[in-house]
Amino acid sequence: MRVLTAAVLVGALASLSPGVATAQGHAGARPPTRAQQLVNRTVAAHPELAGVELALVVGGGCKTVAATAPEDVGERCDADELGPMRTGEPDVEVPSASDPVYDITQALHDSAGRLIGAVGMDLKPAAGQDRAAVLAKAREILREMEAAIPSKAALLRPVAAR
Repeated sequence: MRVLTAAVLVGALASLSPGVATAQGHAGARPPTRAQQLVNRTVAAHPELAGVELALVVGGGCKTVAATAPEDVGERCDADELGPMRTGEPDVEVPSASDPVYDITQALHDSAGRLIGAVGMDLKPAAGQDRAAVLAKAREILREMEAAIPSKAALLRPVAAR
């Protein structure tokens, strides 16, 4: 799954939903970031999502900072992420026999409209749902995520333990 994701909620997303897997925060690891919290909450709120990756431009590069698959965290951005950040147009991979989801990567902005990275989503199409409908759903989810991101720095902050 090549997906990218970048975003995090501040106060409104102060705790993870019970039962939601986390790519960070297991025993002996760093506490989860707000970016990971946003990924977890977004997936929990949207059952049509098979996976999400969030990538940010940091330190002169771009890398995945949160994902539903822990092994994706830390990966450098590639054309799937860089293209949408450069052009503003989503990268869309249609379902195949080996991967039955739409892989949609979009440029990610904070709530003020500043480009901060990219978010990738694996969306399971509903019966009879065409490419346009799936892309519209991905844009809707993107808007929800962006509205919850006050800044890139906020996404990298750890989530306070309760």
